[in-house]
Amino acid sequence: MKMKRWQDLIAPGIIYFALSVLALIVVYPFIHVLSVSFSGRGEALRSGFHFYPRDFEWGAYRELLDYPFIWSGYANTLFRMVVGTALTLLVTVCAAYPLSRPDFPMKRVLVLLLLFTMIFDGGIVPNYLLMKELHLLNTRWVYVLPSAANAFQVLVMISFFRSIPDALIEAARIDGARDLRILFRIVLPLSIPSLVTIGLWSLVHHINAFMDNLLYVTDQSKFVLQQIVRQILIENRLDPFTTATDITPPAPESLKMAAVIICSLPVLVLYPFLLQYFEKGTMIGSVKG
Repeated sequence: MKMKRWQDLIAPGIIYFALSVLALIVVYPFIHVLSVSFSGRGEALRSGFHFYPRDFEWGAYRELLDYPFIWSGYANTLFRMVVGTALTLLVTVCAAYPLSRPDFPMKRVLVLLLLFTMIFDGGIVPNYLLMKELHLLNTRWVYVLPSAANAFQVLVMISFFRSIPDALIEAARIDGARDLRILFRIVLPLSIPSLVTIGLWSLVHHINAFMDNLLYVTDQSKFVLQQIVRQILIENRLDPFTTATDITPPAPESLKMAAVIICSLPVLVLYPFLLQYFEKGTMIGSVKG
C-alpha cells in the first residue's frame, strides 16, 4: 500500500517535470525572439541566450511600423485571410455536401478525382502559365482563387457530413424542406466545430503563405506580410532602416526579430479564441460507430 502511494506521488511529478521541460524547449525560441526585438543595439548583437531585454528599447518596432510596405503587407494579408477563408469555406461546403449524400450520382468517381489532385501536381511552370492565361498575375486574387478548393479539406467535410444522422435529413424532407434549406438550417449549424477547424487551417495557410507571392506577384505594393518579412530576414533588405537619420539605428538582429513578432501577431491573437472549436472539430467525425 505504501509502495502504491509512493508511485502515485512520484509518477505524476516525473510527468509534470518532463512536460515542463518540453514546454520550456518550445517556448524558449519565442522568448528569445521577443527579448532580442526589445533589446538595444549592443545587447541585440550579443551572442548567447536572451531571456529578457537587459537594455530595453523599442526602436526596432518604431522603424518597422514607419516602413510603408509593412502596412500594405498587412492589408494584403488581411485581404487573403478574410476573402480566402470565406471562399474556401464556401467552396468546401458546396463540394462536400453533395458528395456526402448516398444518392448523388458518380460520387465515387469525383472523390477519386479529388484524391488524384492530392497525389499529382502539374508543377510550377504549368501553374504559372495557368495564372498568366487567367490574368491573375500581379493581382490580389492570385492569393485566394487557386487555393479556394482544397481536396483534403473537402474530404474532411465529407467525412463529417456523413456522420450526421440520416434521420434528421429524412425528417426535413418529409416536412418539405429542399436541399439548400436542409444544408443551411440543419447541416451547417451542426457543423460549426468542423467549419471553424477548416477556417483555422485556411487562416494559418494564408498567414504563412508567401510562395504564390514569390512566383506570381512582382508589384511590391501587393506583397503579403510574409514576403516583406522574408525580404528582411533572408534577403537582408535593411536599407530603408539602416540609412535612416538616427545616429544609432536599431541593430539588424532587432529588426529581424521585431519583424517575426509583427508577422506572428495575427495567429497569436486569433488562436486562443478558436482553440476550443479547433479541438472539437479535429475529433468530431474521426471515429464512427
